[in-house]
Amino acid sequence: MSGNLANMSDRDKKNQDGQAPLPAPPPRRFTLSEAVGRAAGDALKGASPVAATRQALAELRNMLEIHLDDPEGSLRRTILARLENDPPLLATHVKAPAAALVVFLKRILDNEENLFSLVRDADARWGRDYDEKPRFETSDGITAPDDPYTRAGVRTLLVRLLGQLKT
Repeated sequence: MSGNLANMSDRDKKNQDGQAPLPAPPPRRFTLSEAVGRAAGDALKGASPVAATRQALAELRNMLEIHLDDPEGSLRRTILARLENDPPLLATHVKAPAAALVVFLKRILDNEENLFSLVRDADARWGRDYDEKPRFETSDGITAPDDPYTRAGVRTLLVRLLGQLKT
């Protein structure tokens, strides 16, 4: 046997223990999902895998938690749900979510029916959140004494929020 390993076949080569080497594994086949993942991997380099609208909604959630005085939390969740269900508004302001919130707030504050609808939705969500009967305000402004969301109270909160966002 020659001392030159390069001339030896794999069967003739021995490892240091004198054992024959293990046979080489068969070539690995890739699945379709691996191929798609590899192809898409380059497209995501430097980008977030989270959709831009999801990022905008996360920013809006943070803004509302910081700037909206809503200890019950139902109004905040109602506003976020409405923003989430308005893809054109989010898409228009995806780079500046605060601008989307300003547009949304102006729509609510400039139209009494929109405000009434938002308050009603917040009351309904509050009822679900706390497993209570909702305290709905009537169209003529009659409220229950323990109603957490009235048109006057929500209007005040939204005007204050709008002022904070504009500064």
